Amino acid sequence: MNYFPRIFMNYFKKNLTLYVSITIFFIGGILGGSIAVNMMSDVQTQTVLNFINSFFANAKNIDVDSTAIFYLSISNNLKTAAMLCVLGLTIIGLPLILIIIFFRGFILGYTVGFFIRSMGIKGILFSVLSILPQNILIIPSIISIGVAAMVLSLTIVRSRLWHYSENFSHLLLGYFLYNFIFCTILVLAGLIEGYISPVFIRFITSYI
Repeated sequence: MNYFPRIFMNYFKKNLTLYVSITIFFIGGILGGSIAVNMMSDVQTQTVLNFINSFFANAKNIDVDSTAIFYLSISNNLKTAAMLCVLGLTIIGLPLILIIIFFRGFILGYTVGFFIRSMGIKGILFSVLSILPQNILIIPSIISIGVAAMVLSLTIVRSRLWHYSENFSHLLLGYFLYNFIFCTILVLAGLIEGYISPVFIRFITSYI
């Protein structure tokens, strides 16, 4: 019963440095995105804000296609997971993995930063209810897949440089199983984004 949690905990402890490093890159992306929001002109900000206000005003009358949102969510997240997974199989994957992690953080920081800048407290409340729920699962999953990709890529680099043998068939089996578990979690996040977050959005638009 405790076999898999123990494996994950041991893996986490063994690669704690990589977890910290990738998390720092992700946070750096969030900060970069929030800074980029402040570089928008007042005209651009007002244009987007008018669109958002129009959406809020008509939110109760809009028929949300939860299934379409679900498929879009899992498509975006699984594409990111697939790119990280493939890059982990290459020698040149290390910098690209960090760039993807940074970019995902940038998008999140930009989105949340815009809502907070343009809507203040209401923007914070909107972000917490509509963006945070699915990202509680998405962020750890993407970071974990990124760590696994870096571990495998580093293993390949070390085996090439120092010419030591490695049981790659066993390593790849664990690699794909590990990524499959987190991809499953990303699908669950898609369900939250498609079927739960819209409920929160409808609720909060009644007060904005």
